Amino acid sequence: MLSKTSIIIFMCCIAYALSQTYKEVTYTDCGSKNVRISRLSYKPMPIVQPGTGTLSFAVAATERIQGVIKAKIDIKRKVGGIALPVSCYIVQGEQVGSCTYPDFCALLKRVFKYEVHNCPAKLVQNGINCNCPISLARNDLDIEMDVTLPSAPEYASWLSVGDFDIKLQASVGQIEACYDMKFAVKPAGRP
Repeated sequence: MLSKTSIIIFMCCIAYALSQTYKEVTYTDCGSKNVRISRLSYKPMPIVQPGTGTLSFAVAATERIQGVIKAKIDIKRKVGGIALPVSCYIVQGEQVGSCTYPDFCALLKRVFKYEVHNCPAKLVQNGINCNCPISLARNDLDIEMDVTLPSAPEYASWLSVGDFDIKLQASVGQIEACYDMKFAVKPAGRP
């Protein structure tokens, strides 16, 4: 028979194991058509927000990527071993959370504050000029670049901590991407 101390230690071990953050970005295809991600990584993991890191990805599509990218994002956030779905909120005119975004490119521009004059060189070298709608001269990308993540706005500060399970569905032209992704985020200054 187990002692109370053994049971408490066992329960603490389970709680500790459940609260562990993801050690790397993982992704699985959930029904993409005409596009394939062959590499996606971000270092360091957990992602430090605000902070800097290295994003690396390779994407190949059957046609040029051009037009308005529509996206639907479903987010589950886990903190302390408890996973909860995140709803879609509209705060200060911005959609935040599990929402359908009519122009995903424009959302990324607002988050990263990229414009033509400050578009990262690695993007420009690959035909991305930080303008929306997107219009690439090619149908494949292979990019590794340093990224600076800004502070989340006060109304979205919950985005700076936790394990995230995200289902991203995006489409442009005949390209339909669907990927389940997992990654961890922690606020700057936390061990």
